[in-house]
Amino acid sequence: MDEAEYRKMYEFEDSHWWFRGKRAIVKNMIARFATPARDARVLDVGCGTGANLELLAQFGSAYGVDIHPLALELSRRRGLVRLSRASALALPFADARFDVVTALDVLYHRRVSDLEVTLRELFRVCKPGGLLVVTDSALEELRSSHDVAYHGARRFRRGELSARLEAAGFAIVKASYMNSLLFPIAVVARVADRLRPRAAAPHSSLERVHPAMNRVLTHVYGLESRILRGTDLPFGLSVLLVARKPGGAGAARPVVEAARA
Repeated sequence: MDEAEYRKMYEFEDSHWWFRGKRAIVKNMIARFATPARDARVLDVGCGTGANLELLAQFGSAYGVDIHPLALELSRRRGLVRLSRASALALPFADARFDVVTALDVLYHRRVSDLEVTLRELFRVCKPGGLLVVTDSALEELRSSHDVAYHGARRFRRGELSARLEAAGFAIVKASYMNSLLFPIAVVARVADRLRPRAAAPHSSLERVHPAMNRVLTHVYGLESRILRGTDLPFGLSVLLVARKPGGAGAARPVVEAARA
């Protein structure tokens, strides 16, 4: 991701409806599926500018990894200290160290040059019975200039990503799409983006939103967070996967059959 996009993310991440909605969903998934541990350790792979890591600190000692030095610098401005510069393909941690591992909008990135190696790394550092939460860009048909600006190399279908996690050794406990309620509007916006003349440089769709509209959109995404507690959504701008590493106390919890759409 370009440095200008990291700086925009840092500016908007605390208040923008997109980020707030995603954090609400991730929080609900961890609260629902993770096995509580007094000395829990949580790892955010591709921690970006740090707002997700602040959320994860509610569940234990939170560690962040990112490959970009500016991302780590901006995370440190938040007072975060358990940070490492490393690739998702070679995590600098011992085997079976973390109770919860997250990869939030990371696997799509072109720096993740080998998806299978990355997923095996996530599996390796996760404890037996531990939880993995993944969010990422959905549906290759929705590719736009936003993907170019964010250095996105791929978008996923739910069933495809579920199969890849299972091949790495994880057991799927939830497989859904998300950011679904606004999906029709987003599709129209992506089509319009494709029809516009190309700008000199690609730019993301992350822009300042009027406060009143931001409140409305935050409310809509919050409603979706509540819906996802009890059901899976059949389409959306993003995919949501929750998986467990077999073994340990957490393995005794019920497993939900993953959808294959």
